[in-house]
Amino acid sequence: MRALTTRLSRFGLPALAGAVLALALALVTGLNTLSFGLLGSGGSAIAESAVVDKGMVSEDRLDVGAPTTVPTASSGDAARVDVVRYGSIYLEVSGVEASLKSITDLITAEGGYLSGSSRYGQDDQLYVNATFRVPASKFDSVMASLREQGDVVSEDVGSYEVTMQLVDLEARLKNLRASETAFLALLDRAESVSDIVAVQAELSRIQGDIESFEAQRAALADQVEMASINVSLQLPVSPVDQASGDFDLGYEISSALANLINVGRAVVVAAINIVVIGVPIAIVGALFGSVIGRTVSAIVVWVRRSLGGASKSARRAARR
Repeated sequence: MRALTTRLSRFGLPALAGAVLALALALVTGLNTLSFGLLGSGGSAIAESAVVDKGMVSEDRLDVGAPTTVPTASSGDAARVDVVRYGSIYLEVSGVEASLKSITDLITAEGGYLSGSSRYGQDDQLYVNATFRVPASKFDSVMASLREQGDVVSEDVGSYEVTMQLVDLEARLKNLRASETAFLALLDRAESVSDIVAVQAELSRIQGDIESFEAQRAALADQVEMASINVSLQLPVSPVDQASGDFDLGYEISSALANLINVGRAVVVAAINIVVIGVPIAIVGALFGSVIGRTVSAIVVWVRRSLGGASKSARRAARR
């Protein structure tokens, strides 16, 4: 770098200015290219996302199908509200296995059941996660009983309404059953083989839709009737374990070494780019600056000489 600075200083200030201007233009051009590349990739990602979203909407529409008539709530359904309730609770208990059995017996007595469970670790590090289904009418009382099974670390309770989904499915089923009855009557009156085949094909399609919507309605109704509760059980964490957490000395050392290597790579890459890209650009800029400086200097000298000659001629004319 000192040798480069010495050479540039020999060319003079124009050469130095040209080198700096060339490096600045190269830096600005590189940043603009990078920004355009990022915008282009972002735009393509947005376009792909839009295509995916459009496809998802189309699939949902095809899966549900369009009802023959728009469902309307009758006077008897005016106060109907179908709500799916769910909750989760995280407990610290003195004994994981004993607490799990106690909770299972409690929920079974309330008309619920154990839907699934998973275990991690062993002995003092045993962690159990269990999912229970309980009648929605017993949800609040069960949650209150669970709070008494140990020390509550965290708790979450929520719900969402599915009234319109159930009303819509029931309306679709009503229309499909009416169509099924009509096609069955039409099948009895059909005489030709082609008419019988056509009616049976349409009847099979309608009956398939009925089975699909029946399954969807039954699944939603089951979620409304039986709430879900996720229970997590763990032994109390000692202060030392809580302070240390998941600290791993070996991992921290290897992570620090990896960061050191990344910094070293970045420095080497920056140095290579300066030598390979910066130096040639600076030399070319210095040459152009020197040429321009010399050209401007020559023009200035010529102008000064021209003005000096004109002034001498004027003085001579005045003396005469």
